[in-house]
Amino acid sequence: MSARHDTWLSQASRRLAGLEQLVCSVLIAAFGVLLIANVFARYVLNSPIFFASELAVYILIWMAFLAISISIHHDQHVRLTMLVGLLPTPAQRACYWLTELVCVAMLAVILWYAIGWLRSPSVGYDIAITLDWPKWHFYLIVPIFCATSIFHLIARLSDRSRTVFTLVSDED
Repeated sequence: MSARHDTWLSQASRRLAGLEQLVCSVLIAAFGVLLIANVFARYVLNSPIFFASELAVYILIWMAFLAISISIHHDQHVRLTMLVGLLPTPAQRACYWLTELVCVAMLAVILWYAIGWLRSPSVGYDIAITLDWPKWHFYLIVPIFCATSIFHLIARLSDRSRTVFTLVSDED
């Protein structure tokens, strides 16, 4: 779809994906600096950075969730298309819509439970051992991922429905 025909929803989705890409870039740079600093501290100074491994794990988790959301924006997430490809075009479209709507529903349920989980007292008192920080900061990626992915899916479905209905009305 060309940029001049984009809806505000698809433009916002594109800007959100750009922000997610920027955060991923910052995180990967931080990950690299953290690991290099830890190797230097461990083997040159004989004093490793004690929190480096734990922080590196959280950085990787955040990057993974953000990368999945970006792939959803670009419609590059994993699909099994072998059987769907054998169906006629209208059935393929129906399968596409069905799977996208199932994804939205699943993400909405996960978002609902993630918010409830984050609000629970057990998460509020959970502390990252070597960092001595509350873990809920790190756990925020789950509802963030769900919300951004739902937004990307709704924006894409909105664009697809506009395209499909435009094609149908042009054929009339």
